[in-house]
Amino acid sequence: MRFGESDVALDDRGRSDVEALGLTFTSVICGPELATRETASLVSTAVIVDAGLASLDVGKWAGRLPEEIPGSELGAWFGDPASRPHGGETVVAFVDRIKAWALRAPSSAIVVAGPVAQALLCDGSESFFAVQVVPGCCYDA
Repeated sequence: MRFGESDVALDDRGRSDVEALGLTFTSVICGPELATRETASLVSTAVIVDAGLASLDVGKWAGRLPEEIPGSELGAWFGDPASRPHGGETVVAFVDRIKAWALRAPSSAIVVAGPVAQALLCDGSESFFAVQVVPGCCYDA
């Protein structure tokens, strides 16, 4: 998977996984990524796209595979949530942004990209990379 992909469509497996959940909501708030919007449309006809739920900005890494990133940069990023070797958003700023969104958000179903789910579920930026989320699953944050 490439870093920062936001224009990738939901594939057949993803669509099948979402449909297998059998969920329907009156309305859903979702992030701006294409697959996220498509997923939201599968579970609700009233979808509100909120740019505040955008995934982590990985700057110059966007569209690149992990093996294309120098190991020293990856090490710095995974080792220090305040680092930003890609020039984008730090993990600290990202987690803070998503947690702040959640505090002021209406009680509603949301559909988000994996990193946003990690930020919602982690105890703080130090534990962001320890949280694993499975696509096409429901979590109660």
